Amino acid sequence: MDTNDKGYDRRGFLKLVGLLSGSVTVGALTPAVALAKLQGPNAMSFRAVAGLPSAPWPAYASLVLEGSVNLATRSGVVNRTVFAGAPDVMSDIALPGMSQTIRVTDVRASPGLVRIQGVVSDRSQLQAGENANIEILVDQVRGIVRAPFSTSNVALSIQR
Repeated sequence: MDTNDKGYDRRGFLKLVGLLSGSVTVGALTPAVALAKLQGPNAMSFRAVAGLPSAPWPAYASLVLEGSVNLATRSGVVNRTVFAGAPDVMSDIALPGMSQTIRVTDVRASPGLVRIQGVVSDRSQLQAGENANIEILVDQVRGIVRAPFSTSNVALSIQR
């Protein structure tokens, strides 16, 4: 058995780390924390993350959507990036060819929901079958963002 001077073996240590990281993850996704930030009367920013591939398979990468929009001028920018590592162990290494900037062309807000229309700025970054026109739904009540990725829609959890 591999133990240290405190009496923990490797398995016990890993269980403790798993419990602690699970409680941090649950705390980070509570609805009170998971709201998009309103910055003044007309500006909103958000960051949302989802694991790739989606359940039931284990995630080995993280899709991150970060954006800032002006509700009055109906404009803004959203960045879509895929990072190495699952959301709970995400690295700062962006996977090559998997980053896109989306220029916001329209924003419609209703209570708890913001609908963002945009276009991918550099169309050479699109995958086969992927549309350059993007619709993103920011659901502040549920704390999720729905956005297209590749040829399907993904639900991402809003982060702080």
